[in-house]
Amino acid sequence: MEYWAWLGLRILRFGDKLPSSEECGCGFEHDRTLKEVIIGPLRESLEYVLEREVEGPFAIFYDKVTYEVAGRFVQKVLSGGGFFVKGPTYEEAEEKFEKVKGFKTIVGVGGGTVIDVAKYAAFKSGATFISIPTSPSHDGIASPTVSLFSGGKRISKKTKPPIISLIDPSILSNAPRFLKASGFGDLIAKIVSLKDWQLGRDELGEPYCRTAESFILKSLRFMAEALETRDAFEKIERLAEGLIYSGVAMMLVGSSRPASGSEHLISHYLDMNLKRRVPHGIQCALGALPMALYHEKYNENWWKDEYDWMKIKIFMEKAGIPLTLKDAEIPEDLMIQAMVEAWKIRPKRYTILHKRKLDPIEARKLLADVQLI
Repeated sequence: MEYWAWLGLRILRFGDKLPSSEECGCGFEHDRTLKEVIIGPLRESLEYVLEREVEGPFAIFYDKVTYEVAGRFVQKVLSGGGFFVKGPTYEEAEEKFEKVKGFKTIVGVGGGTVIDVAKYAAFKSGATFISIPTSPSHDGIASPTVSLFSGGKRISKKTKPPIISLIDPSILSNAPRFLKASGFGDLIAKIVSLKDWQLGRDELGEPYCRTAESFILKSLRFMAEALETRDAFEKIERLAEGLIYSGVAMMLVGSSRPASGSEHLISHYLDMNLKRRVPHGIQCALGALPMALYHEKYNENWWKDEYDWMKIKIFMEKAGIPLTLKDAEIPEDLMIQAMVEAWKIRPKRYTILHKRKLDPIEARKLLADVQLI
């Protein structure tokens, strides 16, 4: 048995283990920045990192909550400089970038906001990036994209994925339930996003990658396994692996295309117009439910019985995601508006909403048919 396995670590190796662009034949560049994902106790994982060719000095990013969860410990072990992240904005990310010049490695300890700000600062400064998620809330853990606010609008930008990601199931297990539900929701959304991507391939001749597709399919299997098991640690490990595999799919093609479709556009629209923020993955799942029914009606390449909208609803219920707009505190009229207008956010990212644009009457009927209203 490998030494690190004796310490309770499970190592998922990517990097050169992933097929090259030439081997895949898809035409995408196949970024293979993410080398390893280490699953196990944080102390031993950090020991593993220090044995690798990762240079200091280290800049450790966290917020007030994640500092107490793991940030303080990481900063102590790595003898790093500490940086509090105040909010999910590009202004904050630019401010942090100015402060970390000279640091060789940036470590993001936190949820989506901290990891995205750290990822952006690392990309702009040319530093190595390591992610240490404290909640399994979305697939940005290992993806090359960041999604932050600028001028009140959520904008996604391509950066670089982490070189290593450290997953401590005991830390993730203690995350708030709504953040775990968000992570499940972000994976449930892949049921729709993959079919939106295939729609672009089939109807517009859009480039497509079978390797990235296989990673999305694996992420869906991990999601289903996580929802079935009663073992708390196995559940959180499978959820985290699903989010990692989705991130790898995005890394391979250099964009969020495999993992972000019509359901994500609806979520982005809600981000821009909701006064109260609903977790990203929960919004995506709520968007995926009516979009699944819409695909069933107007996309011959839909999953058929494998992932019909009722199956998605069962997944949502098991994950603890609200099953009505009222329970999610999302106004009905705003959701209808999002379904009608969201395609305009990314007019060139072809989805079912671009293929057949909705009007308010049909949008409301979809919501009623899937029992969100």
